[in-house]
Amino acid sequence: MGGQNMPRHWQADEITPFEINRILDPKPSKGIVAAGLEHLAQAFPAFKGVKLTHEWAGLMDVTPDAVPIIGAVPLVEGLFLSTGYSGHGFGLGPGAGALMADLITGAKPLVDPSLFRAERFRRLAPDTAGRRQAAQGMSTGPAECRCCR
Repeated sequence: MGGQNMPRHWQADEITPFEINRILDPKPSKGIVAAGLEHLAQAFPAFKGVKLTHEWAGLMDVTPDAVPIIGAVPLVEGLFLSTGYSGHGFGLGPGAGALMADLITGAKPLVDPSLFRAERFRRLAPDTAGRRQAAQGMSTGPAECRCCR
């Protein structure tokens, strides 16, 4: 299912295309699972010889520093991102939603939004971002993180 044939509307009690077409649902890698079990048993000997009953593999929307990205995209006027929660969105959602609403409406945020900028990753910091942030009174230097050293 996809392309021209994908339904664009459905009722709340109908199965959606997202429940049928699971392209981001890969099979677990037996080698990675075996290595994980081996490392677990090395670190915690009580787990030696444990038998798995379930395996899962999938993609996690996590940033390199495990802090979500919340804020404006510097090079695309009017575009904002709120991503990278890796399952923690249920807990962080209310605060992240309030921060995003403040950023979009121009209200004064309760927390420092610069901590959540995508530009904190050196490789994502376009030259124009610093000029725009300086004009808005924000910090212009992207923070160092382990992934960008």
